[in-house]
Amino acid sequence: MLSYIKLRYSFFSFLGLLAFVSLEAPVLASYTQQNEEYFKNEIDYLWKEDRPGLVLFKKRINERLPKYQETFKKSAEGLDIHWTLIAAISYQESHWNPKAKSNTGVRGLMMLTQKTAREMGITKRTNPEDSIIGGANYFQKTFDRLPEDIPKLDKIWMTLAAYNLGYVNLNLARTLAEEKNLNSNIWSEVADCLEEILINRYGAESEKFVMHEEVMRYVKRIDLYYKTLSMMDRDNEMYLLAQK
Repeated sequence: MLSYIKLRYSFFSFLGLLAFVSLEAPVLASYTQQNEEYFKNEIDYLWKEDRPGLVLFKKRINERLPKYQETFKKSAEGLDIHWTLIAAISYQESHWNPKAKSNTGVRGLMMLTQKTAREMGITKRTNPEDSIIGGANYFQKTFDRLPEDIPKLDKIWMTLAAYNLGYVNLNLARTLAEEKNLNSNIWSEVADCLEEILINRYGAESEKFVMHEEVMRYVKRIDLYYKTLSMMDRDNEMYLLAQK
């Protein structure tokens, strides 16, 4: 079962305050004097089990993300997700390397298969803008295939799993959850059933079956990148507000 990394209550309370009240300039100025250390502590807490990974992530944010950030923002326009989630998927897939290629043939910033690229009208998977927009639209298309009554976060995690190993496997896992009288709208319960589906369909291909472990790690890592990028984005937004 996926073990979610949770933010501390104080962090959510603080962001909730920012969302529902209009802050005056002196308050924002005070905020900017504390925010850098505050957000640093929160990010360190999220990455407490992977310090080297955080060092590399920050390096990639400084060196690679600026080249593609506006395209990530553009790709999220009109979608149900924030640009930071699309950027997080891309980091997991390629570390924001437009020339990335796997041994299975997927390529580009969003590591699209040839089939998916054709489906999304993409002719060159290594073109950064095409890859990002194609990947974002494919994510939204998969997201829209799931029932509307699934809680949004659970729906996001399910869509990520489908992005990684195909919608058919996810749908089979949801069906199995229903057969076992589990909640097919809750990612953690679907994830348990997903292991059985993957073993039945692909387990014979390897003596050491790892597909379920890999998709759990895939979703968990994107969750980590997404939360980190979202905090950094909010930190930057509040800094800019304080300068006005």
